[in-house]
Parts: sequence; structure tokens; C-alpha cells
Amino acid sequence: MNISNYYWYFTSAIPPKLCDDIIKYGLSQSETMARTGGYGDRELTKDEIRDMKRKRNSDLVWLNDLWIYKELHPYIHEANRNAGWNFEWDRSESCQFTKYKLNIMIGIVMVGINHMKNKVLNMVK
Repeated sequence: MNISNYYWYFTSAIPPKLCDDIIKYGLSQSETMARTGGYGDRELTKDEIRDMKRKRNSDLVWLNDLWIYKELHPYIHEANRNAGWNFEWDRSESCQFTKYKLNIMIGIVMVGINHMKNKVLNMVK
């Protein structure tokens, strides 16, 4: 598939109050250590944890609350249309709320799966 836009973004689209609400909610949830590929769900050794934290030193929370989707889905629909992707998708996976150790950076990633054509649409805030 040839696409002309590999990403789409919005400037200042999400109101600061909503960002604050999502951050406050994400910080209040129980977190797990983020893992990079190859480690799976098994118990890690101290050496594996140290090695992994050199690549990615963060914790994450999976958010799948309707109020978050209600706010973010319109942007995904608009980006899908405006970028010319026109992917068919009917649901989103959980939002990944990440707490980075270095410089206390917080991020949220929402991935929508196009079940019809097995394509992935990413929305990053």
C-alpha cells in the first residue's frame, strides 16, 4: 500500500484540563514495568532487568476507559480521513500510559486496529 502521509498530528487539540485529567487518572492506576521485545511475561533475572532498563526505563498502565475513548476517537477518525488513509476500524486497543523514569516524561499511545485489512493506525499524544 502506498500512502502519502505516514503520520497525522493536531496542534493543541486536546484541552489542557482533559490532559490533566488523563494524567491524574493514569498516575493513580497500578503500573507494571514496561518491557521491550523478547522478554515475554516470564519472571526476569536481575541481569535481564538491568539490560532491559538500559533500553527502556519506564512503567506503564493500560487504560481502556470509555471516557478517554470518547474524547480521543474523534481525532482518530479525523486523522484517518484527513490523511487519506481511510482505514476501516471498529475498535481501539487499550491506551498505553507510560511513565518514563528519566526526566519524568509521561506519554499516552492509542492504537486502533483495522480488522478488515489488518493495518494499524497509531495516535500519539
